[in-house]
Amino acid sequence: MAKSYESLMGAVGRSVFYRPERQRVRELLSRDARPRLLVDGDEYPLFDLSMNGVSFLSPNGKKSWNVGDDLDLALLLHGDEVYRGVARIARAEKGPRGSRIGVGLCTGFLDLPDILRRDDENRLERDLIEGPTFLSARVPDSYRQVMSDVVYFLQFYRNCLGDHESRYRSGLRGEERRDELATRAYEAIRDSWWSIQLRAARAAHECLLDRDVLLAAKEYTETLVTPLVMGAPFVNRSYMKPLGYPGDYQVMEWCYNNNFEGDEVFGRVLHKFFVDHFPLSVGVRTRKDLMVEIISQEHRRVLANKNEDANFRVVSLGCGPAKEVSEYISRARTWPGKSEWTLIDQEEEALSVAYQASRRQIGQWQSNADLSLLNLSFVQMLSEGLPFQEPGAKDLIFSVGLFDYLRESRAQVLIRAMYDLLDENGLIVIGNAVAPNEFFWAAEFLGDWTLLYRTKEEMRMLASLVPESAEVNVTTEPAGAYHFLLVRKNPNR
Repeated sequence: MAKSYESLMGAVGRSVFYRPERQRVRELLSRDARPRLLVDGDEYPLFDLSMNGVSFLSPNGKKSWNVGDDLDLALLLHGDEVYRGVARIARAEKGPRGSRIGVGLCTGFLDLPDILRRDDENRLERDLIEGPTFLSARVPDSYRQVMSDVVYFLQFYRNCLGDHESRYRSGLRGEERRDELATRAYEAIRDSWWSIQLRAARAAHECLLDRDVLLAAKEYTETLVTPLVMGAPFVNRSYMKPLGYPGDYQVMEWCYNNNFEGDEVFGRVLHKFFVDHFPLSVGVRTRKDLMVEIISQEHRRVLANKNEDANFRVVSLGCGPAKEVSEYISRARTWPGKSEWTLIDQEEEALSVAYQASRRQIGQWQSNADLSLLNLSFVQMLSEGLPFQEPGAKDLIFSVGLFDYLRESRAQVLIRAMYDLLDENGLIVIGNAVAPNEFFWAAEFLGDWTLLYRTKEEMRMLASLVPESAEVNVTTEPAGAYHFLLVRKNPNR
């Protein structure tokens, strides 16, 4: 299961100080655990837990919470009590819809390994007694019918291509003919596979109305369909999430490269579909082109409004491979004045790829540019803010792949922090997958890739904490897969 960006630890995990790790409930426990947290006898939604504490959500007006107060706490999983004791309020973080209350346990502790074991045993007991009908009975008939068609489609072409791949492999020019087979097959089935995904998305709309049905439909799909497409590296890595989340730097690199990848022809064909034809992947390339153009426009603005010795200061937040930066440098090559690029990501591997690509271009063209990299976890970004001391220090701050994972309140606070770092007339650029759309099924149901899709109005709401003097616009990149929020600081000055 994917971890939320708000819980990914990144560099924090290498801290020399030990603190029991907090884990989001939805990432730690199964969908059937149904945790119930009782605080002084009243039930509250459990947010996360660790060996020595928990946090929970309290709606506005429900109750006042004071740091240092003691509470009676009880935690139930699968209807069984796993903890009861006294806890003390350690923090109370207010948000627009309520507060998140963190408490430390004063008596006993939460035995997480035992809790996980009990959760696993309860799931096993349920599966053995109730069997597959427990899951399928909660899935709408219309959705199950489409999934049957999807399975037949995939099985047919897997068998077909497997047979002919064996024939080509044993003959002359085996590898070359396998490549030709992959190209022929991709051209032949691309449109049909897209059409069946559209049918699946329409059938999935009914599942979105009820969370229990949604979870059942996702598990049903991941049991029945996902194993058939795991030969595609794009799907495999997105689903397995080796770095804890689906859209990591390697997945982005595959989108940029847009090649056939995989060991077998069938997997290579599906991989090519997901990087070449799937709107979210096509949009990765077109949003990169849009960002290169925006960077160019902002660089020209800074040089025109200041002087030819001006320093163009740019931050990329959640930069991934930072293809926008290296490509802009390769196009512009040299410029008057200087430029400073700060690339921030929680993954060292992503920063390494970004550094090598950008540094190579800077060296090749002898560009007057400084490149700084920050290995900063998303937890730190969201809880501590961005690590720049001087307000008004940046001309352009952009993030093209982070905000799809952030809840509205978190995103608003982060955008306000970014705004405070802008120089006069500076610009914030935020990318986010569009809503409504017809491509969510493959990501959410097939690949367990959960995104927060947003409409244009919802994009505007992300800027609700910036001053009224700001200029706020929303545009869409050419592929129509991602909206872009543009926030200009003091445009009339």
